[in-house]
Amino acid sequence: MLGKVRPTTGKVLESILSTLDDYWEGARVLDLFAGSGSLGLAAQAHGAREVVAVEGHSKVAAPLRKKLQLIVGVLPAALSKVEGRFDIILGDPPYGVPEGPSTLALLSPLLEPDGWIVWEHHHKDPYPDPVPGLSLWRCRRFGETAVSYYRQGGISPD
Repeated sequence: MLGKVRPTTGKVLESILSTLDDYWEGARVLDLFAGSGSLGLAAQAHGAREVVAVEGHSKVAAPLRKKLQLIVGVLPAALSKVEGRFDIILGDPPYGVPEGPSTLALLSPLLEPDGWIVWEHHHKDPYPDPVPGLSLWRCRRFGETAVSYYRQGGISPD
Protein backbone atom coordinates (compact mmCIF):
# COMPACT_ATOMS: atom_id res chain seq x y z
CA MET A 1 0.00 0.00 0.00
CA LEU A 2 3.09 2.24 0.05
CA GLY A 3 2.46 5.53 -1.69
CA LYS A 4 -1.32 5.10 -1.81
CA VAL A 5 -2.50 7.89 0.43
CA ARG A 6 -6.21 8.62 0.62
CA PRO A 7 -6.51 12.06 2.23
CA THR A 8 -9.70 12.83 4.09
CA THR A 9 -12.11 14.62 1.77
CA GLY A 10 -13.06 18.22 2.43
CA LYS A 11 -16.65 17.36 3.35
CA VAL A 12 -15.59 14.70 5.86
CA LEU A 13 -12.85 16.92 7.31
CA GLU A 14 -15.24 19.84 7.77
CA SER A 15 -17.75 17.55 9.50
CA ILE A 16 -15.10 16.25 11.92
CA LEU A 17 -13.86 19.77 12.67
CA SER A 18 -17.34 21.15 13.29
CA THR A 19 -18.52 18.14 15.35
CA LEU A 20 -15.63 18.66 17.77
CA ASP A 21 -15.52 22.45 17.41
CA ASP A 22 -15.48 23.04 21.17
CA TYR A 23 -12.66 20.54 21.79
CA TRP A 24 -9.75 21.51 19.50
CA GLU A 25 -8.41 24.55 21.35
CA GLY A 26 -5.50 23.47 23.56
CA ALA A 27 -6.02 19.78 22.81
CA ARG A 28 -3.30 17.16 22.67
CA VAL A 29 -4.04 15.20 19.47
CA LEU A 30 -2.80 11.84 18.17
CA ASP A 31 -3.14 11.31 14.40
CA LEU A 32 -2.88 7.61 13.54
CA PHE A 33 -2.31 6.29 10.01
CA ALA A 34 -1.40 9.93 9.35
CA GLY A 35 -0.64 9.64 5.62
CA SER A 36 -0.60 13.18 4.21
CA GLY A 37 -1.26 14.57 7.69
CA SER A 38 -4.47 16.35 6.66
CA LEU A 39 -6.30 15.45 9.88
CA GLY A 40 -3.44 16.39 12.20
CA LEU A 41 -2.67 19.60 10.34
CA ALA A 42 -6.35 20.60 10.46
CA ALA A 43 -6.36 19.94 14.22
CA GLN A 44 -3.28 22.11 14.56
CA ALA A 45 -4.91 24.89 12.52
CA HIS A 46 -7.96 24.72 14.80
CA GLY A 47 -5.96 25.32 17.97
CA ALA A 48 -4.53 21.98 19.07
CA ARG A 49 -1.52 22.67 21.29
CA GLU A 50 0.27 19.48 20.24
CA VAL A 51 -0.19 16.96 17.43
CA VAL A 52 1.65 13.65 17.32
CA ALA A 53 1.40 11.79 14.01
CA VAL A 54 2.04 8.08 13.49
CA GLU A 55 2.68 6.81 9.95
CA GLY A 56 3.99 3.41 8.93
CA HIS A 57 5.78 4.35 5.71
CA SER A 58 8.85 6.57 6.04
CA LYS A 59 8.55 7.96 2.49
CA VAL A 60 4.93 8.96 3.07
CA ALA A 61 5.82 10.38 6.50
CA ALA A 62 8.86 12.41 5.37
CA PRO A 63 6.95 15.63 4.58
CA LEU A 64 5.32 15.55 8.02
CA ARG A 65 8.63 15.77 9.89
CA LYS A 66 8.73 19.55 9.47
CA LYS A 67 5.07 20.08 10.40
CA LEU A 68 4.16 17.69 13.22
CA GLN A 69 5.78 15.51 15.87
CA LEU A 70 6.25 12.24 14.02
CA ILE A 71 6.54 8.59 14.96
CA VAL A 72 7.36 6.27 12.06
CA GLY A 73 6.13 2.77 12.73
CA VAL A 74 3.53 0.24 11.71
CA LEU A 75 0.38 0.21 13.80
CA PRO A 76 -0.68 -1.22 16.17
CA ALA A 77 2.93 -2.05 17.25
CA ALA A 78 3.92 1.64 16.97
CA LEU A 79 1.55 2.48 19.84
CA SER A 80 4.38 1.36 22.15
CA LYS A 81 6.30 4.49 21.04
CA VAL A 82 3.43 6.84 21.95
CA GLU A 83 3.77 8.62 25.29
CA GLY A 84 1.06 10.11 27.45
CA ARG A 85 -2.67 10.55 26.98
CA PHE A 86 -4.57 12.52 24.38
CA ASP A 87 -7.70 14.67 24.28
CA ILE A 88 -8.48 13.63 20.71
CA ILE A 89 -7.27 10.60 18.78
CA LEU A 90 -7.81 10.63 15.03
CA GLY A 91 -7.56 7.49 12.92
CA ASP A 92 -7.82 7.06 9.17
CA PRO A 93 -6.47 3.60 8.32
CA PRO A 94 -6.44 2.36 4.74
CA TYR A 95 -9.78 0.79 3.98
CA GLY A 96 -9.99 -2.94 4.59
CA VAL A 97 -6.76 -3.47 6.53
CA PRO A 98 -6.85 -5.54 9.74
CA GLU A 99 -4.58 -3.01 11.47
CA GLY A 100 -7.49 -0.56 11.64
CA PRO A 101 -9.75 -2.56 13.99
CA SER A 102 -6.83 -4.00 15.98
CA THR A 103 -5.40 -0.50 16.58
CA LEU A 104 -8.76 0.98 17.56
CA ALA A 105 -9.25 -1.80 20.12
CA LEU A 106 -6.05 -0.70 21.94
CA LEU A 107 -6.68 3.06 22.22
CA SER A 108 -8.69 3.46 25.43
CA PRO A 109 -5.58 3.68 27.69
CA LEU A 110 -4.21 6.54 25.54
CA LEU A 111 -7.38 8.64 25.80
CA GLU A 112 -8.05 11.27 28.46
CA PRO A 113 -11.24 10.46 30.44
CA ASP A 114 -13.22 13.16 28.63
CA GLY A 115 -11.48 12.64 25.29
CA TRP A 116 -12.63 11.65 21.82
CA ILE A 117 -11.64 9.07 19.26
CA VAL A 118 -12.62 9.90 15.69
CA TRP A 119 -12.23 6.95 13.35
CA GLU A 120 -12.64 7.24 9.58
CA HIS A 121 -13.32 3.95 7.79
CA HIS A 122 -15.12 2.33 4.91
CA HIS A 123 -18.74 1.87 5.89
CA LYS A 124 -18.49 -1.90 5.24
CA ASP A 125 -15.30 -2.48 7.24
CA PRO A 126 -15.97 -4.68 10.29
CA TYR A 127 -15.13 -2.57 13.32
CA PRO A 128 -15.74 -3.85 16.83
CA ASP A 129 -18.75 -2.50 18.66
CA PRO A 130 -18.35 -2.06 21.49
CA VAL A 131 -14.68 -1.16 21.47
CA PRO A 132 -12.92 -2.13 24.75
CA GLY A 133 -13.23 0.77 27.18
CA LEU A 134 -15.17 2.95 24.74
CA SER A 135 -18.71 3.57 23.61
CA LEU A 136 -19.80 4.64 20.16
CA TRP A 137 -21.37 8.09 20.41
CA ARG A 138 -22.19 8.68 16.76
CA CYS A 139 -21.45 7.30 13.31
CA ARG A 140 -21.97 9.46 10.23
CA ARG A 141 -21.77 8.25 6.67
CA PHE A 142 -20.46 10.16 3.66
CA GLY A 143 -20.89 7.93 0.61
CA GLU A 144 -18.45 5.03 1.08
CA THR A 145 -16.83 6.67 4.11
CA ALA A 146 -18.05 6.40 7.69
CA VAL A 147 -16.80 8.45 10.62
CA SER A 148 -17.30 6.94 14.06
CA TYR A 149 -16.97 8.99 17.26
CA TYR A 150 -16.08 7.18 20.47
CA ARG A 151 -15.94 8.31 24.11
CA GLN A 152 -14.88 6.56 27.26
CA GLY A 153 -17.95 5.25 29.01
CA GLY A 154 -20.19 6.75 26.35
CA ILE A 155 -20.00 10.26 27.78
CA SER A 156 -22.07 12.52 25.54
CA PRO A 157 -21.11 16.13 24.75
CA ASP A 158 -24.79 17.12 24.88
